[in-house]
Amino acid sequence: MKFFLLLFLLSPSLFAAYEEPAEAFLFDDEEEKPSDRDVLQIYKEKYQRDESMVDPISSLTGVRDMRRYTGLDRNKLSLAFHLNGQYESLSGLQGFEASYMRRVDNWSKLWIGGTVRASSADFSEITKNKSSGPEAAFRRPPNANQSILGVGLGVGYRLKLFLDFLPMQDVFEYVHVYGMYNTLRDEFTSNTYSGYGLTTEYSLHKRSRTSFFFGGKFTHNMSWVEEERNRNFSLGWYTFALEAGFIF
Repeated sequence: MKFFLLLFLLSPSLFAAYEEPAEAFLFDDEEEKPSDRDVLQIYKEKYQRDESMVDPISSLTGVRDMRRYTGLDRNKLSLAFHLNGQYESLSGLQGFEASYMRRVDNWSKLWIGGTVRASSADFSEITKNKSSGPEAAFRRPPNANQSILGVGLGVGYRLKLFLDFLPMQDVFEYVHVYGMYNTLRDEFTSNTYSGYGLTTEYSLHKRSRTSFFFGGKFTHNMSWVEEERNRNFSLGWYTFALEAGFIF
């Protein structure tokens, strides 16, 4: 009881130097590269509020990697394999992706970067035949192959929202939003369409090594593409993906 009373009396003075209490958790230039002791003992609440000290055990040697404070992460390079989000027809859409993200120095939770994606899909998995307009002349079968190539720029946000309730220091959540430019190649008509779109993602990553991660993610994709003769489509699909990469 005395402890809580003392904490209550001292708490105003702890934050007195800050206009907002949340500023107590911000870092100055000297605190950006803390020692292991700072992270694990002296300022544990501050440094591990949104980050972790990871030192996973190598599955090959059985020896722990060198410790790494995840607040020092700056770059993320990853590859992913996508499958159709509709589990009844997983083979109806497959794709590959390469992404690079760079952490923003002035806001540690924010990442910016780009992605390149190539997918192959059945027509019925991403859109449907039109009943009017120039495209109505084509009645594509549901399994007509469509090839999609997309490049995009976007932002990401790393967090530990749901994981705050679980004792896992080596698992992180990411949310990404990309503005995409997509090209659709319709193998049935040999027409090519292009246009802009939006991709959003939610990911779970486990740091199996200090600089290597793997995990999965869910993506939702929308795009509006058109051809030179004013033929157009609205596309929509979602995927589940397996992802792995390096953080350095």
